Amino acid sequence: MPSFRHPLYEKLSQYKFILGSTSPRRLDILHNNLNIKDVTIIGSSFEENLTKEGISNEEYVRQTSRGKAESILTDFRDTSEATLILTSDTVISCNGEIFEKPGTKENQRHMFEKYHLYPDIKVITAVTIVIPDSTDPLIMQDTAITRLVFDTDCSSELVDAYINSEEGLQVAGGFKFQELGSLFFKGIEGDYFNVVGLPVATTFHLLEQAVSK
Repeated sequence: MPSFRHPLYEKLSQYKFILGSTSPRRLDILHNNLNIKDVTIIGSSFEENLTKEGISNEEYVRQTSRGKAESILTDFRDTSEATLILTSDTVISCNGEIFEKPGTKENQRHMFEKYHLYPDIKVITAVTIVIPDSTDPLIMQDTAITRLVFDTDCSSELVDAYINSEEGLQVAGGFKFQELGSLFFKGIEGDYFNVVGLPVATTFHLLEQAVSK
């Protein structure tokens, strides 16, 4: 199979590439869809507890993604090695309400009840790229939105079975779209990969901009 060659990869080869996430799905997307193979994983220590009051859902996600990046930046601010940090944050927005990881079956059931009432759902992801510098680090961001249509004809038995499976307890919105969670949706508009971990085209173009600065 011919290799995929693009000027971005020569530029990226000059950096230590850090993924500020322990998500296996995001790492898979970097490897398989963005062709970025040499990745160092560092989990962010940022506490995802920002207030949602007075800001848009998009701004909330951007602030959270940036907070993750800045928590990692503190360890690399004075590094002499060229470093690039990538973080992201994803939430589900339903009727203007932000749904993150449910954590409990009760919270997850509340989310599915809302999906039945308001089946037009937005998946919002903010991507942040930071290139450390001792005085003025480069920080760039972009946001991707994918729209999903919930199938309001799905049975309560299906919802019960999914909740009891615990598949979606630790993911934004309470469902894994790339797995059994896809049973609940009948439409998608936008980047599929945005729903499952990381918006591919958005991330690629943001990387292009960052390494050309």
